[in-house]
Amino acid sequence: MSFKLFACGDVVNFKAKEDFIDDKLKTLIQDSDISICNFEAPIKCGEMKPIKKAGPHVYQSRESVQYLKNMGFNFVSLANNHIYDYGQEALGETIQELKKFEIDFVGAGVDFKSAYQPKIIDKNGIKIGLLAGCENEFGCLYEKQNRGGYVWLFYYLIEDNIRELKKVCDFVVLIAHAGVEEIEIPIKELRDRYRRLCDVGVDVIIGSHPHVPQGYEKYNNSLIFYSLGNFYFDTAGFEDRSDDSYSVILKFEKDRKIEFEIVYHKKINGKTCLVDKSEVGFDLEYLNSLLGDRYDELNNVISIKLFNQYYYSYYERALCGMTKSILGKIKWIIKKMLFENRDTNSRNLLLLHNIKIDSHRFVVQRALSLISGVEK
Repeated sequence: MSFKLFACGDVVNFKAKEDFIDDKLKTLIQDSDISICNFEAPIKCGEMKPIKKAGPHVYQSRESVQYLKNMGFNFVSLANNHIYDYGQEALGETIQELKKFEIDFVGAGVDFKSAYQPKIIDKNGIKIGLLAGCENEFGCLYEKQNRGGYVWLFYYLIEDNIRELKKVCDFVVLIAHAGVEEIEIPIKELRDRYRRLCDVGVDVIIGSHPHVPQGYEKYNNSLIFYSLGNFYFDTAGFEDRSDDSYSVILKFEKDRKIEFEIVYHKKINGKTCLVDKSEVGFDLEYLNSLLGDRYDELNNVISIKLFNQYYYSYYERALCGMTKSILGKIKWIIKKMLFENRDTNSRNLLLLHNIKIDSHRFVVQRALSLISGVEK
């Protein structure tokens, strides 16, 4: 007996597109025992009051849940940085809509206990333990709090849950949403975390969040797919992107090594379509090679580059409210005169954003250590 799991990356169906997947890809999804994606944002509901945060607020059409079901998905991960963008009500309604269409979920909940509750899938004589986690962004339950939210990838309970699942399940799968966006490799601190979770007992980690594909590796007896990239994203800034990416089909059999198949796809005319690997704009073998001997050196170079290009100005703006450019200084003076209180609040949120999110903090710490000569 075997168990087949289809896993893909991030999904946001903002425009309520019913046929957002082509028939060939839909067949693969429907032929699997479990098909899971990262459901990247809550559905539209009520007055949609946004929470206080830095960065964009994202939501999906209410119909997106039904359309996901129609395509063959029966499971979603809710552990991501946008699922709590509109607070408790939107998260609760999203969960109710998922239940209505018999789509199970993991990684978030309306309270702390339910959020951290893993799932066990028992099918074809095989038990799969399923967990999900995300970085400490806005909406994260990084400690016991009196609200809903999502699982923190670095919280101790996730390791406790893995150990308990390992006792009763044949395999443990973790859906992870983390990393720096738009880069070709996972940062070292995140790679170390994934490996640590494999050491604790995870057999497969499925990663997303960077919006672009990253490589995969076999680590001891585990598989780590660092980023599958976007599966379907149609918000502003993404609707015109082809989102060349990949999914994995995992085959589980008792007392045997996990087999997997790579599935390539891209958006063509607004629809995610199954394609040959020669038709995507990335080379997965090359991305895998970046995880090899020169990885540490490449990670350091990327960290310094990210700090100089992005993070320095983020901290500058958050702490001083202005940038180095003359135009930036003029804009800061005008905003200071007209919107002092509002500007202070937004700067505080920006500072919090860059301090609390694990990947941002890790990159800045590494870059500053390298630049100042603390580390070589």
